[in-house]
Amino acid sequence: MAHRGPDDVGIKHRGPIGFGFRRLSIIDLAGGGQPLYDRDETVWVVGNGEIYNHRQLRSQLEAKGHRFTTGSDIETILHGYKQWGLGVFDRLNGMFGVAIWDDRNNRLLLARDHLGVKPLYYHDDGTRIRFGSELRSIDADSSIPRRLDNDGARLFLHFGYLPAPHTLLAGFRKLPAGHLLISDENGSEVQRFYHPTQQVNSGRSVDEVTEEYDALVQRSVERQLISDVPVGLLLSGGVDSAMVLASAQRASASPIDTFTVGFGSDFAYDEAQHAAETAALFGGQHHEVRLGLNDFVSTFERSMWSLEEPVLSQSTFAFQLLTAEVSKHVKVVLTGQGADELWAGYDRYLGERYGAKARWLIRSGAARALSNGLPAMARFDRAIHALGEGDPVRRFAAIHQVFSPEQIADAARGPLAESSALAEDVIEYWQRPVSHLDEFSQLLHIDVRMSLADDLLFYGDKLSMSNSVEARVPLLDRELVDFVEGLPPSFKLRGRTGKFVHRRAAARSLPEHVMKRPKYGFATPVDTWFAQDLPDAIRRIVLAEDSWCQRNLDHGFLNGLIEEHLSGRRNHRRPLTALLSFEIVCRQQLDGCEPGDIAQSIPEPARHKRVPKARQHPNNPGLYAEADQ
Repeated sequence: MAHRGPDDVGIKHRGPIGFGFRRLSIIDLAGGGQPLYDRDETVWVVGNGEIYNHRQLRSQLEAKGHRFTTGSDIETILHGYKQWGLGVFDRLNGMFGVAIWDDRNNRLLLARDHLGVKPLYYHDDGTRIRFGSELRSIDADSSIPRRLDNDGARLFLHFGYLPAPHTLLAGFRKLPAGHLLISDENGSEVQRFYHPTQQVNSGRSVDEVTEEYDALVQRSVERQLISDVPVGLLLSGGVDSAMVLASAQRASASPIDTFTVGFGSDFAYDEAQHAAETAALFGGQHHEVRLGLNDFVSTFERSMWSLEEPVLSQSTFAFQLLTAEVSKHVKVVLTGQGADELWAGYDRYLGERYGAKARWLIRSGAARALSNGLPAMARFDRAIHALGEGDPVRRFAAIHQVFSPEQIADAARGPLAESSALAEDVIEYWQRPVSHLDEFSQLLHIDVRMSLADDLLFYGDKLSMSNSVEARVPLLDRELVDFVEGLPPSFKLRGRTGKFVHRRAAARSLPEHVMKRPKYGFATPVDTWFAQDLPDAIRRIVLAEDSWCQRNLDHGFLNGLIEEHLSGRRNHRRPLTALLSFEIVCRQQLDGCEPGDIAQSIPEPARHKRVPKARQHPNNPGLYAEADQ
């Protein structure tokens, strides 16, 4: 894992325990090597990530007699565990994947941060536990058999990502966000250490809440600027990253390096110019990476190699190329990720908040008939089917589905047909602790811990760290998340305005023209490639005679998707992306394909044609090139 830690390596083993660590040096460059252990070597620790409140915790521990030997933030966990036991994890404000060996109690602990910003995988066969920040660090043990996890495959086809604890490899697990694993001679147990904040409505006004939130954002950004190396910022043309930049520049004595990706004039929703304007407003040193559409073919397979898991997002290749440029300048970047899930920034939250009022229309069948007649409106079709579901867990499952349970059941063949995994079971696990809240708040809570943690944050970490860059998310600071999740819905979505208080707070720092820019998300022009060139690539990869898709899904079903997409009757970009991603990762993880092996079987796509401007809606880039939300 040298890409995750090119600066140093540390190995310690004794008896049945071995810890290995690759270091990306950010705090205490000279003395912060790992593994770390106490004076008597009774407690060892390795940790990936950053603990933003480590100075405050260090002061508390020093007052209790603890003596530190480094300036490392991870050493705080070592002493904190000796002082507070398992309670240390809930005191941490940061992003982390941590392992602790407690020699006194002969037990191993694994812990993942409150929202799963950092990954942590493990394999427990009842005799040994292997763990790491990447699957390959575990899979390097050749004694572990490689087999497809049928439940993981089925859940991926539903969600378009792999919800924790599932992976595509049988026996390999992801520790869920805010959880820890305790393993000793009696076996292993996974338990939750981070519990949801209860909503409180203290009668505060919108102005009071806005004031407090704005101050929390500033404190969060200042905390996450902590570093012994320069910190930059990933900047889009939107409000969230601009808000983070404004706070960062207030706290910094020197200009912040900002980075954005652009696609040129062929893409109507290119945000590069807006990002450059925002950077100039705050005196940032701006860097722009320009990508052409043909970059997709040569980099998508590489991004799947770095991710080790299939994903639905088509922005992965752009994110990986962007952070490759970032690595030439800084080791750490702040991002604006997370506000949409916390503050209801996606259209699906409008449906959940007000959908009950429209169910009479759905029950009448008129909306379903309309959706069936609109070939490009797959998102609308999904929304109609979801809103028609009265049970909240089933409705949440329908909101996020790529393939419906009925489609999967009809198309499943071979090993996949043996799986009985249900998306509702995964959702219900996260829904149960907040089932007393209104259903809008339940959906937000679940999305933060599923689609955010296991999709957006997952690929943000994997792809940035593939280029030795640490991506931080100040809008998901622990203190800030607790505050936002304690607010009632009216502060998040008011009328049709999502992120209500968040946007009011942002407006205190940003000019009006920035606040009025349309929301594009991290949109890319890959839909053009899908419309023109994907079917040939799909046939050569997904429909290959020995493909994993062919082994697990009906050939007629797969071919029908392609033909229907080509005909224009339905836009199947999402399911086709999911199948391509699934096939590539299966070949890499299960067949041992190296990056480039699969792409060699695909002819170079034809020169991409410009999408006619008449087909692009100025206020809704998702109308044809559907946004990942």
